[in-house]
Amino acid sequence: MVPAQTPTFEEARERFRAALSARPPRPLRIDGFRPAAVLVPLLQRPDGPTLLFTRRTTRVPQHKGEISFPGGGAIAGEDAVAAALREAREEVGLDPASVEVVGILDDLPSVSYYVVTPVVAAIAAPPAAFQPEAFEVLEPFEVPLGRLLDPAHRSFRLWDPETGPDALRTAVRLARMAFEELDPVTGHHRIWSFDGGPDRNVWGLTAHVLKILLERAFGSPVADPERVAR
Repeated sequence: MVPAQTPTFEEARERFRAALSARPPRPLRIDGFRPAAVLVPLLQRPDGPTLLFTRRTTRVPQHKGEISFPGGGAIAGEDAVAAALREAREEVGLDPASVEVVGILDDLPSVSYYVVTPVVAAIAAPPAAFQPEAFEVLEPFEVPLGRLLDPAHRSFRLWDPETGPDALRTAVRLARMAFEELDPVTGHHRIWSFDGGPDRNVWGLTAHVLKILLERAFGSPVADPERVAR
């Protein structure tokens, strides 16, 4: 059950840690997909815990203008934690020394031909503001954890990958698995969204990671979210 009141930073951190330590993360390897990692940062703020996101610029080659967690492709010899911390430092200026890694989620495939490892972290003393890397990040922003836990701010739409472009259909076939959870009625993929505020719709892989983390740590929402038809 989702908590009636927003948990404190300490409570959320320990829930994340307990949920992710309950079993080892499941690795995934897919031929033709590169390893990548994202940092899922829980921040301590005076008004309650938040999660940090970034909005990408329109200059990046993929996912222009979309919302994501800090992260990117791993370099040779780099594990997921090192990649996530490096990318967060490069993209928003987050000092790795301030980051407490509390666990790792299962690997997930991306339609951009990456296998993404989400690294969940807690930052007890975050900077007052983050410094975006000008080419990649238009803005870093935070969303209160309480808002993300509210079922009223969560929804999904159905997606049939066969309606997508050739590159997307190929990625789905290569992965041999759903990029999102499958709807039991239609067999189509559920693309989740979180309403993070005006013009801040968190969707796609980022929302999928967020949903998995919040449900493992806090349980399923009290009611099913509204289905939004594509």
